[in-house]
Amino acid sequence: MEAAGARASRLIDLCMKHGDFKVALAYKKEDRFIWSKHQTVLKLWESKKGLEFLERANNRQILPCEIVLDMDDDVSEKKLNEICDALDEFGFSYKAYFTGSKGYHIHVYIKELAAYSKQSRYKIRHHLISKFGCDTQKSSDTVMIALEDVPHWKTGNMKKMVRVSR
Repeated sequence: MEAAGARASRLIDLCMKHGDFKVALAYKKEDRFIWSKHQTVLKLWESKKGLEFLERANNRQILPCEIVLDMDDDVSEKKLNEICDALDEFGFSYKAYFTGSKGYHIHVYIKELAAYSKQSRYKIRHHLISKFGCDTQKSSDTVMIALEDVPHWKTGNMKKMVRVSR
């Protein structure tokens, strides 16, 4: 089997570190958005065609150890810094990204979160997301988010890191 490209390699590394998750490809065709079937990284890793799909994937599932604070309403840099400062104060590990679309995503990583049941993870996520006034739709493990460090599927603008935990 041929070697994976940079994006596929990053997704495989993420899978090896945190367990299997689903990815998808979304794109605009004429005046509507098209979504591929959601497929697991482990399944895609098995074939050349799967690796090619991984190399084009631009959305991924939220990881069991992750909370995504999606700032779509108040997208100011001031609000971003307030949230990141609070996360730093509490000792959370995170990476904040400009999405390339409407706002910011702050990816908070809590290794122990993965050990909880899906329902408990949902409740914990919902609580933290609500506390910071972000989009509570990102409380579930099954939600897709725009992949980091690649062009956003709606705009073509790069989703790039703007801040990382201290």
